[in-house]
Amino acid sequence: MSLRVPLVISLVATFLSAPLQAAALRFLPWDDATAARKLSLKTGTTEVELKGLHPLKRSEPVQAAAPSDGAPGPMLVTPDKTGPDGKPAAVEIKVPADVQSPLVLIIPDAKHPTGLRTFVIEDNAGRFPWGTFRVLNATGKDLFMNFEKKPIALPASWTPVDVKLGGAQRNVGVETVAKANPKAILYSAVWEFDPDLRKLVFILPGGAPAAPTLEYKIIPENRKVAAAEEAAANKQKP
Repeated sequence: MSLRVPLVISLVATFLSAPLQAAALRFLPWDDATAARKLSLKTGTTEVELKGLHPLKRSEPVQAAAPSDGAPGPMLVTPDKTGPDGKPAAVEIKVPADVQSPLVLIIPDAKHPTGLRTFVIEDNAGRFPWGTFRVLNATGKDLFMNFEKKPIALPASWTPVDVKLGGAQRNVGVETVAKANPKAILYSAVWEFDPDLRKLVFILPGGAPAAPTLEYKIIPENRKVAAAEEAAANKQKP
């Protein structure tokens, strides 16, 4: 499914960032076209190609070298596009100072020389726990999302809102309405709640202006699968 990225992303407030220390970044491309591009992570003079990108799965952790004093922070480099200087174009990855496990969203942006922009969210399991729906409203309009008839306010921004239902695995009724017109249901479905899953949910505008609807991009992660992958990765370390 083709998802349109609203202009509101360009209006997201700039985060206060601190110089990045050596850290592991994960990447999530927005769509198949972005995932298919040749991209790399550059910090200082170190550049690492990003491999195995997929729009529905976090990448493997990529170690970002700590930049030297005065050097730029991490950059996403696009060898297939050049900047005004004739070199591969790059876009800065702004990591908020308090983020422990950065997940870097790679989003199409036709206005930037790279054709991309980045947006970092916290992905630490202690702050984004298992059994949580983390919802980002990218429609540019205030929404309410009802989980089991409990209304959750979603501000008109990319501010993550966590929904923690608790209890055992079950199906839950979900509805979304606009704050300006709460009687018109824009989305209705049955979702699975599982205490061993956490789901990253993006809400985007869809449909025609006369008959607006919503589109959803959902990135699930399973605690048991994540633990097995981490154990396998640790075994491969020298």
